Amino acid sequence: TCSFPMEDLIVSINSLLDSRANANLSQTAQQYLNKDNLDPGWGQVKKLCSTNAASELGGPFMKERKRKGACSSGRVFELLDSGRALATKLRALALSGPFEPGPLRQLPDESVDQEFGNVTMSMDFREGGGGGRSLHKMCDQLDIRGVPYVVRELKIADYIFFVGEKLAPVLIERKTADDVAGSLHDGRWERQQRSMRKAQYVLGGGSARRCQICYIIEGDASKRTVHGGNVGRRTWFQSVDDVENAIAKLPSLGFSVMRSKSTLDTIGILAKVAQDVSWKVNNGNIDIMYSYKQFLGRVKKVGEDKGDPPTDREHQNPAPPVVVNTNFMTNSSNAATAAAAASSVGDDDATFSPQRSASPGGPGPDDDGQQQNINAEQVAELKKLSMARLKELLKERYEKTGGKKEELISRLLKPRKPEILILRARRKEYVPKVPSSNAALMIALLLNHTPGTQGLTKERLMVLAEETGVSKESMSGDGSSFYDGWSGMNQLQEGDPALVRREKGHRYSLTTQPRESAGVAVANALHIVAHREGLCTCGSPPNGV
Repeated sequence: TCSFPMEDLIVSINSLLDSRANANLSQTAQQYLNKDNLDPGWGQVKKLCSTNAASELGGPFMKERKRKGACSSGRVFELLDSGRALATKLRALALSGPFEPGPLRQLPDESVDQEFGNVTMSMDFREGGGGGRSLHKMCDQLDIRGVPYVVRELKIADYIFFVGEKLAPVLIERKTADDVAGSLHDGRWERQQRSMRKAQYVLGGGSARRCQICYIIEGDASKRTVHGGNVGRRTWFQSVDDVENAIAKLPSLGFSVMRSKSTLDTIGILAKVAQDVSWKVNNGNIDIMYSYKQFLGRVKKVGEDKGDPPTDREHQNPAPPVVVNTNFMTNSSNAATAAAAASSVGDDDATFSPQRSASPGGPGPDDDGQQQNINAEQVAELKKLSMARLKELLKERYEKTGGKKEELISRLLKPRKPEILILRARRKEYVPKVPSSNAALMIALLLNHTPGTQGLTKERLMVLAEETGVSKESMSGDGSSFYDGWSGMNQLQEGDPALVRREKGHRYSLTTQPRESAGVAVANALHIVAHREGLCTCGSPPNGV
């Protein structure tokens, strides 16, 4: 058996790597021997030596030995019989090439949910900063959701959708608030839009432009400011207003916009788009004509004028592929929407008017007018009370007591919270607030887990909690600290009874006993509040809303 000194092994590995992969082992042998070294490249070598890591593939394939006199590192490596057999197969495969490069990563499941049909999402390998940053975290979330995907190099857009081998007419570009600021600074903002419009011309049947070109804007620019008030980097010289104004102009430039809280939220939106493409294919609502190679060839031949912003109003302000929840956005991010809404509201609207039902069975004009009269009488009575008395009433209902008199009255006009929440607050027991991450976790368990069955894993529960729309902040955190939406889970497992129980295998479920105060009862009350506040996106309002 031939032994390889560690130093020589590193040199040999680097000589066989494709330089374009940017994966060379650039550190010294002594640095790799440091137990705190987490270099992913050398980690792959150590996996080949590990019985646990390589057991599923028939490993281990190599053996590491200590030999002080053999080399300066005192480490040599030997290829085992299993490794020699595998290396022989890999070498023969490499010599029989070249092969069409395969995806860098794809959904590992052998079967796909029928809701995705024959649709596969292709994701650019530079997404999330590439493999060295958040790309694999994004892929992990796609795996959890079961979205059929592959990771490849894309020339246009960040996400495209295939139906079999043909390209669907949907192109999506994802930008964080920082990305928008950086793109505005270096000019990529307009160049990418021009490329997307040319691609739209090809996929959308020429001037008809029956192809959806979309931006997913991830995060809130107002939360990404650095010293000097600029977004991303000070040297980009892009203020919050600059970023938000650029985003607000996108619809007039032919793009639909979908806002997301975080990467976790973005993955949920992409899953919905893939399902929407599958539905449209099954119902014959979209035209699918070109393979990816044909698509790129035709885009190259398209004139530059096809990338100009649309002048026809028919191609401006398009609807996004799917409806997304934007309750998390701050006032600055929703300024354009707020202004449009304000212009449509008459001066006669009462300051304290209750929310009107938009459902087919909602109140008619007469009922609405009657409710306004009742409401005006309540306002008049409440205005006679002192601030101290208003705060007493709010405290009795477990509502916030701070703010101006008008704000206090507005809170008192809202429906009373479910009694179980008020009773818990009076007993000094923990009550998750709405909106919050803990409320989102409990409502997600209520909607997606059946008591008595196996609980949900942390990964699955985080995804489902994000989808509820009940957490104001992203469940995955904002990237600026170690805290995320899971940080309060321990609080849910405390108390007698606890609201959430952890089962064997790190799975979670709501407690069910005693019925009047267990986690299920509290979660149902939080679900009612979330619907009253217009936050929950489940589409099934509970009784009591």
